[in-house]
Amino acid sequence: MIVRPTRFNPKHIPDIASLYPILQRTSVSLRGWDFPHLDSHKSPQIDIDWIGEELDWEHHIYVWRFYQSGQFFHLSNMSIDWRDQSSFWPPDKDWKPNTLLGVGDTIACLTEIFEFATRLALSEAGDERMHIEIIVGNLVGRALYVDSHKRWPFDYRYSASIKEFPYSIDLSKTDLIAKSREFALEGATELFKRFGWSTTIEILRSWQEELRLRR
Repeated sequence: MIVRPTRFNPKHIPDIASLYPILQRTSVSLRGWDFPHLDSHKSPQIDIDWIGEELDWEHHIYVWRFYQSGQFFHLSNMSIDWRDQSSFWPPDKDWKPNTLLGVGDTIACLTEIFEFATRLALSEAGDERMHIEIIVGNLVGRALYVDSHKRWPFDYRYSASIKEFPYSIDLSKTDLIAKSREFALEGATELFKRFGWSTTIEILRSWQEELRLRR
């Protein structure tokens, strides 16, 4: 995942010491695990023009980089594939890696990304137009599943035959502020279509609303 201003300026943020405080102010917490996750137990790595972190803990694996240009890069695993490494979310008897994609988790992830992009746009890292680029990989043979106890399971197997799903969009700061959650749902709708599930934004909005109610 990449979020950045559409205009490139390598010193958009003149002071590298400003980068981490920006992330502290713009990090999003919708599910109890912040995005991007900032490890409070250690200082970030500091390079020439970026800072970053890497984590491999339980079922969470990620790396992120935040550049003085205002670009934020994030690469993470699908947590469900690493349940055999987790004491908090251990696998059940039917668990297999690389087989499932949760509808609710996907909507939550995209909502976090677009909310974070909005906050970043409003910070000194932002600009009048922002570029958001998302690639969901390792999809071949993976099936959608209902990961909410409030909803009935699918009665049909919706599975993917593509390796990855790329999604990118350029948005004004104004549009991000006004409709960040809507853009997240549009991305989710397009992804789910690649599994053969042609749902509506209205249906997915009710899933997204569960995030607000959980807070």
